[in-house]
Formats: sequence, C-alpha cells, structure tokens
Amino acid sequence: MRRHALPFLLGAVSGALGGLMGIGGGTVLVPLLVYALHMAQHEAQGTSLAFAIVTALVAVVPYFGHERLDVVLALWLAAGAVPGVILGSRLAARTSAARLRIVFGALILVTAIRLLAAPPMAQGGAGVWPPALNVLLGVLVGTVAGFVGIGGGTILVPILVLGQNIDQHTAQGISLLMIIPVGVVGVVSYAQRGRIVVPGFPALLAGGAIGALMGALLAHRTKAPTLTRLFAILLLATAAQMIFGRPRGNVPRSAEPPGGIS
Repeated sequence: MRRHALPFLLGAVSGALGGLMGIGGGTVLVPLLVYALHMAQHEAQGTSLAFAIVTALVAVVPYFGHERLDVVLALWLAAGAVPGVILGSRLAARTSAARLRIVFGALILVTAIRLLAAPPMAQGGAGVWPPALNVLLGVLVGTVAGFVGIGGGTILVPILVLGQNIDQHTAQGISLLMIIPVGVVGVVSYAQRGRIVVPGFPALLAGGAIGALMGALLAHRTKAPTLTRLFAILLLATAAQMIFGRPRGNVPRSAEPPGGIS
C-alpha cells in the first residue's frame, strides 16, 4: 500500500498542475520521478510521456465542455508537432542541448515577464494565423520539445496567447489536445527501448487522472488574467530550470529517445 501511495501523490500533484495550466505535467513529474522515486532520467521521461497522454485525455474534457477548445487548430498544430518531435529527438542524440536550453530559457523568461507585466486581453476565437503557418508552429514546438526536453505546452500556450490573440483558457485546451497524438509517438519509441517503468505506474496514472480533472475544473473557475499570471510563474520556474539546471537532452549517439510534450 505504501509503495503505491507516493506514486499516487506525485501523479496527483503533477496532473493537477497539468490540468490547471494546460500542460502534460511532465515539467513537474520528471524531476519528481528522478529525485523522489530515484528513477533514471530516460525512464522518467518515457514514463512521463505515457502519464501526459492520460492526464491530457482527462483534462481536455472540461475544456471541451466549456467550449474552450479549437479542435481544428489543435489538429493543424499536431500535424506539424508529430514529425517535429521525432526530428528534435534525433537532433538531441547528436547535439549538445546546453546552449539551446539557455537561449530558450532566456526567451521563456522574457515571455514570462511580458505576461506578468500586462496579461493580454484576448477575445478568443480561432487562431489568426493561416493553417500552413500553424503547421510550421507545430513543427517548431515539437522540435524544440524533442531536442531540449521541455514541455511543448510551455512554448505553445504563450505563442497562442501573445501571437494569435487566443484567450488563455482556449490556448490551454488546444495545448492539451495536441499533447495526445504527440505523446503517443514518443511513448511508442520509448517503449521499444524498454523505458516505460511499470512498477507503481497504475497508481501514478490514477493520481494523475484525478489531479488532472480537478485542475481542469479549477482552471474554469479562475479568471483568465489570474490564470495567465499563474502560467507566467510556471514559465519562470521552467526558465530557471533550463538556464541553471543540468541538461536533460544529452544522450549517446547510439540512443535516440524522443523528447516529451509536457
């Protein structure tokens, strides 16, 4: 019983954050698995990918029910993100991610400051960019996620909010829906290399599903400016981890694990 309690708790915390912020939860879950459960880094990332699929499936339902989800835009983004994450993972197997992490950490830091200084008053609705440009955006998000090992939602949501004038809730719903097909691609590759950890996994998923649902429901009770500021605080923590933390994307040339969308 006790060996299942900790994975359940870690899953609930990560899932709640994923549902509330419209991300997969891997940004929080991976370090928790590594430091709390002493899981190897690649196994933690593979397990996190499978976890993100489940939490995204659960969390996206309230967003859809509250009409905070642009399915067509999410599909255009996913069309680019799926090959992007494969490309990014292969680049990560051959290139040091340290400098790129610092550059993107700085960009995320600037974005967080921008969101905190003046949360945008978006009107919602479909993205203003044409489909082809959103496919390219998906490629960018997927490639960076696969290469650097950061959550795709932490990149995508600010671009949708600041660049396409989409309201925070809808941007998060789109992010969650896009996570599902991208996560499936990543999980297949990780599973082929035996990097999905099974012991304690059901408890982790159960906690994640419950947490994700509660987080998503809470998101719709939170006003958009407040939710934007909370997301910006998450970006600050992510930026600090990218700039000052140890790179997670450096792997031998012989191994090509895909990055995760978290």
